[in-house]
Amino acid sequence: MYNKFTHTLLAFFVLVLISFPINAHQLSRSFSKWEINDKNVEVSFTVPARQVTLLPAVEGPLSSLDELLARHLEKHLKIYNSNDECGKSSEIQSSYDDNDYVRAQINFICENNGDEILIKNNSFFPVSIGHVHFARIKINDSDWQESIFTSSRQEATFSLSTGKSDQSKFEIFVDYIYLGFDHILEGYDHLAFLLAILLITFQFRKMLLSITGFTLGHSITLALASLGYVQPSGEAIEALIGFTILLVAYEALTIEEKNRYSFASILTLLIIILAAVSLFIGGTINIMTWIGLIIFTFFYNILLEDREQAEKLNPLITIIFGLIHGFGFAGVLSELGLPKDGLVVGLLGFNLGVELGQILVVLIALAILFLLGKTYLSRYKGFVYDLTGMLLIALGVYWFVGRALGI
Repeated sequence: MYNKFTHTLLAFFVLVLISFPINAHQLSRSFSKWEINDKNVEVSFTVPARQVTLLPAVEGPLSSLDELLARHLEKHLKIYNSNDECGKSSEIQSSYDDNDYVRAQINFICENNGDEILIKNNSFFPVSIGHVHFARIKINDSDWQESIFTSSRQEATFSLSTGKSDQSKFEIFVDYIYLGFDHILEGYDHLAFLLAILLITFQFRKMLLSITGFTLGHSITLALASLGYVQPSGEAIEALIGFTILLVAYEALTIEEKNRYSFASILTLLIIILAAVSLFIGGTINIMTWIGLIIFTFFYNILLEDREQAEKLNPLITIIFGLIHGFGFAGVLSELGLPKDGLVVGLLGFNLGVELGQILVVLIALAILFLLGKTYLSRYKGFVYDLTGMLLIALGVYWFVGRALGI
């Protein structure tokens, strides 16, 4: 399957992918922090600038992103105390920072003395139905609470006396299922790895074992990291996720080659060069991890004699690589926050959402393969296989190199 033509195509796709920015996660999301002390409410609202660029569709053209955000929040972010809307003590102050985020500061005063606080947030949902907003709320001296706003859940109620939300454990569970499902569908690096796994075998039972191995692996580290038992470097983990895609896709394209020693040597040499550059410029991966990657890459590619052996070992490999991806999931979950009163429920819901997303992606991939197999395109299955593998290698190279070098 691997010839000069595929070598040329691979080089072309690598150059194309390096020429354009590819972000593995493009979730539409925003964040806020609410500090409520008696009648005074201070809100800090943060959103990526790319989301604010969508607002002229509903707010009309304005000269700056910070003005757009201020006008939008004036209409779409409200807080009530016992059914009475709280007024703003000053104009919304917004600014655009150097990290491509737009931030707004809002101050409310709630004159009513009722015990119930209701937050209504429908910001950005008019321009992005899949938008997710993550809010952290602290009432007086109580602990921080986390709340999630989606297009179907735009309100959250809290007690001023207890500082807690009235959200049930089941509602938390459902919210985090949605988050996990949304994350895996927007996590293109995780999807790329799933597709690389499917290239190793087309037998359903073996495919199921491999997906199960991946699930087992990432469930373990997702739980350990989310509960605070293990805290690896997030930047290094993101780089290693790119490595897993590269290695599995490279294996899929070279597994039937007779001279596997040469292919193993080429890939290992490239990783040695990358390691040297990364260590020289102060990249994200430490020297011991690089040594482990180099040894693993060389012997992994040599010891696999044929596709049958690769299929047998694939569930074990997906468990190992699943451990790495689990840390990636945990990084996102720690950024979003888990509710203190529903830590385990939120974690289980997020993991279930990830699994449901994986199942959906695999079923869609199998359905496409089945349908294509019924058409005249089936005669080009070898070309499609090679092309898919090369695209995945190119993506793996892009994410691995870019993240390892910190660029």
